[in-house]
Amino acid sequence: MGEKFWLLKERKQEYLFDSKEALKVSLILLVIGIFLGQPGNLIVFAIPNMEEGFRLGFPPLITMLGGILLGPLWGMVLGGVLDFAAVFLWHGIENYVLIFGLLVMLRGFLAGFIFNHMFSKFNWTSLIAAILGPYVITTAIGFPIALNWVYGVPIWESIYIRLTVQALVTPIYVLISYFIVKGIKESRKVRDLNKKMEKLLKVDELTGLATRRHFTEFLEKMVSLSHRQERPLSLIMGDFDEFKKVNDTFGHLVGDRVLTAGGEIFRSEIRYEDMAGRIGGEEFAIVLPGIDLSGACNVAERIRGRVKSLKLDPLKEPISVTLGVAQLKSEENAKDLLESADKALYQGKKEGKNIVVKEN
Repeated sequence: MGEKFWLLKERKQEYLFDSKEALKVSLILLVIGIFLGQPGNLIVFAIPNMEEGFRLGFPPLITMLGGILLGPLWGMVLGGVLDFAAVFLWHGIENYVLIFGLLVMLRGFLAGFIFNHMFSKFNWTSLIAAILGPYVITTAIGFPIALNWVYGVPIWESIYIRLTVQALVTPIYVLISYFIVKGIKESRKVRDLNKKMEKLLKVDELTGLATRRHFTEFLEKMVSLSHRQERPLSLIMGDFDEFKKVNDTFGHLVGDRVLTAGGEIFRSEIRYEDMAGRIGGEEFAIVLPGIDLSGACNVAERIRGRVKSLKLDPLKEPISVTLGVAQLKSEENAKDLLESADKALYQGKKEGKNIVVKEN
């Protein structure tokens, strides 16, 4: 579809859950809502000057929470399923009335829309509006009209009863919702912070390549897997030539640009199952599962050629990189493979740089 549904095209608040998480949260809310919808879990209010009291449960809160936490569409679907399931289980399918189900769906949609699309941040105002607005529109206005149409219940009497109960219940709904949403938001912040910290431990911020520690762990796993499956495994080690001269002449900012550009080249020349890592200041390594020495040399040559063609201001001379290539032997471990590739790299530096050298 070319354009988004017009009511949903401008979202002011970030949803707290992605699609997979939203499905799990919906199932949890659905189970809670069905349980609270059991007649024995309803609270009965005695209304002054009225012969019968008014039964109140917490499924309306569950539906509105669904919209607030997950968005209007999820809130609408959750409300519809919850209403149908509760009636089916506790009252019998013959007592299900579609118009009541539609009003419940509207309640969930409005709560999600008001909270997520009309307010830019979570606070008491946004939450009160998201609870009070849908609750009044559906419960105090929509349901009395529907009850009059289906069962002939007097409209004004029904409105009076429901507004009286809402005056008592809405503050409770808002208070419960506030602490639930606040708790989820706080836990989300902690989780996001942990993810950022985990990423910093695995990804080099400057180059976007794996950190030395993460790369070494991956290499050890690939070495073990290669020995078990008897598949080839190769390693490339690369070092930018005259890098210290670049830093001394043009400054570290230019040196960082060289490393960033090199990191982009390394990432673009490997497959999804490979890994490139920054294991030193200007030293890089690439592990290539399932690739033999010849194939690894081809990858190294492509990288060398692309680095040579780099043009970065204010550098007057081309950047070059020397690469050493080694293939895992049956008796070697990860440390041995690193040493073999490093020896080939060192040999390349001795032979004039800007070349690819494979192990002897």
